[in-house]
Amino acid sequence: MERSVFEIVKAPLGWSVFADNVKIGGVYDSRGAALEAAALAASYTISDGVGVQINVPGAEEEKPRWAVAFDIASSILPTRSGRERSGSR
Repeated sequence: MERSVFEIVKAPLGWSVFADNVKIGGVYDSRGAALEAAALAASYTISDGVGVQINVPGAEEEKPRWAVAFDIASSILPTRSGRERSGSR
C-alpha cells in the first residue's frame, strides 16, 4: 500500500507543512494550525486511496536543529574570561 507522509516542521517564523518532503501551504502561527492544514491535505490524499501518516513534533523537538546544536556546543566549549573576549591581554 502506498503511504504519504506529512511532517509539521518548525520554521524561522512559525510552522510549515511538508508532504513527502515537499513544502505545501504557507507558514502557520502555531503547531495546531499547521496540523489542521496537514489534516485537510491528508483528507484529499485519503480520498485517492493512499494511506497517510502525520508527524507532529513534541515540545522538546520545537527548536530548530541549529538551535539545538548551538546549545550543545555552548555547553561543552570552554568559556573565556571577559578580558580575552575583548581582545586585550
